[in-house]
Amino acid sequence: MASKRQRSPPGGLSDTNSLSPSKKGKTCEISSIPSTSSSPTGAHLAPMPSHSVLHSAPTFFPNAREFQLDRLEYTHTAHHHYPPKQADLEVGWNRLLERSAPNALYDSAARFDPPKCDEDTRIEVTNEILEWIQERDAPTQLLCMTGAAGSGKSALQQTVSELCASRGILASSFFFNANDSTRNNVSGIVPTIAYQLGQKNFGLRQLIGAAVGGDPFIFDKALKTQMEVLIVDPVHRFLANQPPNPDPFSYVLLIDGLDECSEEDRQRELLVAIQECLLYGRTPFRIFLASRPESAIHEALHEGGHLHIAAYHIRLSDDYDASGDIRRSVQRRLHDLSLRRELMEAASGQYVYAATVTRYISEPRGSPAERLRAVLPWATGKGKPFASLDVLYRNIILKAQQAFEEVDEDGRDFLLLLNCLIWVNKSWTKAGLAHQEELYQLVSRGSKIIFCDLRSILHITKDNLTIYHKSFLDFLQDKDRAGAVYVYRGHLAEYFSKCCLDRITEFSVDVIEGWRRRASLRVSNGEDWWNYRRFTLEYCLEFLSNFVPSYW
Repeated sequence: MASKRQRSPPGGLSDTNSLSPSKKGKTCEISSIPSTSSSPTGAHLAPMPSHSVLHSAPTFFPNAREFQLDRLEYTHTAHHHYPPKQADLEVGWNRLLERSAPNALYDSAARFDPPKCDEDTRIEVTNEILEWIQERDAPTQLLCMTGAAGSGKSALQQTVSELCASRGILASSFFFNANDSTRNNVSGIVPTIAYQLGQKNFGLRQLIGAAVGGDPFIFDKALKTQMEVLIVDPVHRFLANQPPNPDPFSYVLLIDGLDECSEEDRQRELLVAIQECLLYGRTPFRIFLASRPESAIHEALHEGGHLHIAAYHIRLSDDYDASGDIRRSVQRRLHDLSLRRELMEAASGQYVYAATVTRYISEPRGSPAERLRAVLPWATGKGKPFASLDVLYRNIILKAQQAFEEVDEDGRDFLLLLNCLIWVNKSWTKAGLAHQEELYQLVSRGSKIIFCDLRSILHITKDNLTIYHKSFLDFLQDKDRAGAVYVYRGHLAEYFSKCCLDRITEFSVDVIEGWRRRASLRVSNGEDWWNYRRFTLEYCLEFLSNFVPSYW
């Protein structure tokens, strides 16, 4: 741009029509004072910009006088920021729901009748946890509780969850479980926490929905990124816009069973994300996390680990003696029996032992007193971790095997069938018990015969199997612990393969062609039966190709 000073009436501009086409530029407002006089050179003034132009374009050189613009090229780009529409927020929120894990909530139906502390038990440690939670000015925002399997960690988490919920301070909970594919990994934890935050506050729900809508691939990104985008940033923005005396904000995050997350590297990633995103005053949350002291959390909490100073650490198995609490639990349930001391001693500080014994003697298929007297001599193992628990598991299985073989007329292998049903159910939740019964040629609901004396260890619903405690799976996999009830995994794969191939050979080409014709004709009569048989074939093929190789 070149300028040449020249006398001109105030507010005047030179006539750009006298320029050649290549030198013409856009005429801009210099002054808001209109003038119709001519310049000394006789050039006409440029027309006054319209009202809309005056208010849409910027003003250059305010108060400038007596100069001419020979060339001016100016591009004005307006940026308009519109808030997201409500429909877009709902789309983002619905995508979040699809990625959440409802089974992980403390009050989920999938966790019906979860373990929790009995009345008058665990009072000291519960009070310590609650005092830490409510001490908002404490130097740490993370409490890590570690303890051996069966020491009562999940019961404490459940109890604290319910107490916090009753006080209106529970922001979210997440209970990992190794046997549930929706919550045995970290993929659902951030969406599930964000969902619970949004459920408690509509303003947060809108911010979280907008965050999901703004990044279609957010759920495929690292945990730290997800946590920043879906939790930290929405919470910051929400709290920044609160009035001077806002409503109470729920601030307690509870995470149970980190050790039941399937990959140690992802456990480590979650611990790092929690530290870098949620601690050091970046959020108002106080986080209570429980886990077995396995590699990932042990490394983080150990001296030199990244959480050694950042976390308040409770060692449940070391810091608290549970014998008195176990005694009270047993006395409450067995107050009419005189055989208590031996059972309390056999528990060896493991709540899971007492809970399993209680369920076993309470089963309706026998006398409680007789079952209790049968259990007491099993508590003989000492000096090894879980020795009494292993003896308990082993003898419950042997008793169930004896009862099964007394009524089974086909000479089937009880231990092989039991392990098949358990491990297939754990490996592939798509296959329900009914399809496994078809695979193993059990009579309708035949699995009930196998499980009927194992309800102290397993929970059976219409078509699903749940293990009460992960320690039972650990027991089955360990040859030394399982002893006489151990089944080599290779034998399971061999039996799987044989059953799958037997079922596949039952499907002739004519039968498969019949399925195709029925699908093309949309025949409805008996469609459920046809679909069921077709799924059995697909199940066998998929299991052979994907699961059997991993068992060898």
